[in-house]
Formats: sequence, C-alpha cells, structure tokens
Amino acid sequence: MRIIGSFTRELTLAAIDGLAKYYEIVESKIQTAKEEERVHIREKIKSMRLDLEGELVEWDIARQEHEMTFDMLLPNYFRYSCMVLLYLVVENKLKEFCEVAQSVKNNLPPPPQPKHGIVNEYKKYLSNTVGLFSKRWDAVRDLNKIRNCIVHASGKVKDSSDKEYLRRLANSEKGIIISGTREQLREDLRPLYLEDDMLMLKPEYCREIIQKMRDLFEELCDALSLSKLAIEESPDSTP
Repeated sequence: MRIIGSFTRELTLAAIDGLAKYYEIVESKIQTAKEEERVHIREKIKSMRLDLEGELVEWDIARQEHEMTFDMLLPNYFRYSCMVLLYLVVENKLKEFCEVAQSVKNNLPPPPQPKHGIVNEYKKYLSNTVGLFSKRWDAVRDLNKIRNCIVHASGKVKDSSDKEYLRRLANSEKGIIISGTREQLREDLRPLYLEDDMLMLKPEYCREIIQKMRDLFEELCDALSLSKLAIEESPDSTP
C-alpha cells in the first residue's frame, strides 16, 4: 500500500478548516457565557433583597456592563485575534506553497524571502514567476488591511495608514462596520460602549473571509495540479 499525491493540499486546507472550527467554537462559547452570566447577575440581584425600584436600578447598571462585555468587548477582541491568526496562517501557507511550486516546476528561481510586504511578494512570485493567477487576491488584500489596522492601530481606523481603504471596505462589505457611523447605527441598534471610528467585525465577515482564504488555496492547488491524497493497495495485499 502506498500514498499517492501531495500533503501540501491536505495540510493547507486542514489548517484553514481547523481555524474555521476554532472560530465557530469560541463564537458559540461567548454566547453561552453571555447567557450564563445574565442568569448569574439576576440571581445575585435577587439575593440582595431590594425593593422593586432598587432591583431595577441594580439590574440597569449590571445590564449595561454585561452588554459592554458580551456584545462588544469579548466578541470584537476575539474576532480581531481570529483575523490576525488567519493572516499568519495565510502568510505561512503561501511560503510553503511557493516552495512546493518551485519543486514541481522546472527551472524556477527560488521563492523570495521577504522581510516586508510578505504576502505581496509571494503573490508576485506565484503570479509572475510560476504563472498561477486568482481573483481571490483582492480578499487577501482586504484581510491584510484589516490585520494591519488591528496590529498597528489597535483597531482605530482614524489612526490607520489605510483609513480611506477601510472606510471604502466598510461601505462595500457586509459585516465590516466602523463605530459611530450611520452604517453602524443602522446595522446594530444595541448600545455599544465603543469610541467612534473603531473597526468592528461581525460574524458574517469572519466566516466569509475564512472561506475565501480556503477557496484561494484550493484554487492554487488545482492550478498547480496538487492532487488529493489517495491510498493505493498493492496487488498482493490482503484484507
């Protein structure tokens, strides 16, 4: 029995599928924790044996803190971290993919070893040197701008070097909102304890961009003819 095909496709797609699973699990756990904490708050206020007015005051204060934590802080922090992790995976897998491309194509120069503009250099190598093209590079550029805003400006769009790009992206992409804008008020009417001009990511965007990165690598694997792994049994093998 022998294995046929390349591990590159399987390992690359497995990494992104694992990240997608991680995203769904943690997103779900945040919602579970939100409901559990709401019950805990109500029980705690009941135990204080206040009159109705006092109970309502305590609940209003606790509700605002609860919403700040579970409707804004925790989801946005988690989604920020997930996008940064996704970009790291994309960088790493593009590097590996460039190396594999050189190994299966004849007479190609070695892939770049960039210190800056890493993904763009890998894209140029795959497009210009290897001859692999994809329409999904636009989604990688979007992810790069979002990642840079998170890492270099703590999510503050006004402090990002790509602020105009991000504003256009928020106007065109569902699931990307900039706090304090009409779009944010229209999309989410719950009170958000967030300063204006902060990048906000909603679940639909996170899911969509993870899928787009998977589609990119699947497309590159197909273009390079990296087949799925298969098991071939020897003629004399026994069950």
